[in-house]
Amino acid sequence: MNAADQEWSDLMADWQADEAMPGEAMSVPLSDEARQHIRRRVRFYGYRMVLITLFEIAGCAAMLAWVWKESMDQPRAIGTVGVAGTAVIIAVALGFSLWNRRGIWAPATESTLTFVELSLERQRRNLMALRFCPWFLAGELAFLVPWSIWALLSKPTEPWRWLFAFGWMIGMSALFLIFWAWYKKRTLRKTAEWEELRQALAGE
Repeated sequence: MNAADQEWSDLMADWQADEAMPGEAMSVPLSDEARQHIRRRVRFYGYRMVLITLFEIAGCAAMLAWVWKESMDQPRAIGTVGVAGTAVIIAVALGFSLWNRRGIWAPATESTLTFVELSLERQRRNLMALRFCPWFLAGELAFLVPWSIWALLSKPTEPWRWLFAFGWMIGMSALFLIFWAWYKKRTLRKTAEWEELRQALAGE
């Protein structure tokens, strides 16, 4: 947990400690310090989202360039299919990413409630992305597995290349699913926290 997340956890813990009865809606107003912290946090994640998007675009461009370079060593048909398939995968990934972030780059107004509602919507969009990711992974593998077999069978290939190709796919898929499960749990927790804040502010 980084310093910002620890500060947020401490703020939520202090605020929830003042709750009148467990399970009831929050009745204690947010302090000015807490409101300022919420605004700083929402702005910070907006800037971070822009940087992540730029990194995704740069990373996808680098990946496509690398695949194109590697395709030069493949038979023409295999190389062409590899580049085209990679381009489609990248286009789908970037297209969904940009579509899923529409309207959540920055708050429309400067009220604390608007900032909280924006953060809640961002968490909902994260949940939407989490629902998309397993299907995207399945689509990737549906292309990569037969294409890799085709490429490996097209010329004499050492056994270690088979192990590397499919070991890499299995290993990365497993790591992705572990991260997916952890991030889903984290996102659900944060969604509940922001919803709790939204209800408290709406009731003031």
